[in-house]
Amino acid sequence: MKIHFTETHSLKTVKPAKTIFLNNTGRDVTLKFVTAPDMVLSAYTISSGISAAIDCIRLGVIDYYSCHSQNYAIAPDSTVVLTVANNVLTMAVSPC
Repeated sequence: MKIHFTETHSLKTVKPAKTIFLNNTGRDVTLKFVTAPDMVLSAYTISSGISAAIDCIRLGVIDYYSCHSQNYAIAPDSTVVLTVANNVLTMAVSPC
């Protein structure tokens, strides 16, 4: 499963559940949560399990928002790889 984020503002969130994130964007990202403090994930690092709803992801000075039509919940104990290409930030979720 892939979840795409673009610069278009959205009120939709992505809710991980004990999810491990790998930042493969080549730059630091900031996960901006709905009800928790922001978390910086350095380039090419792995997070501990995250279970807070993500409002948007900041890469450099740009905020990326989920471009799906509804809020999305990631299955518990999944792994997410973050990549960016052509102004689209992608979360590749496994297992799907």
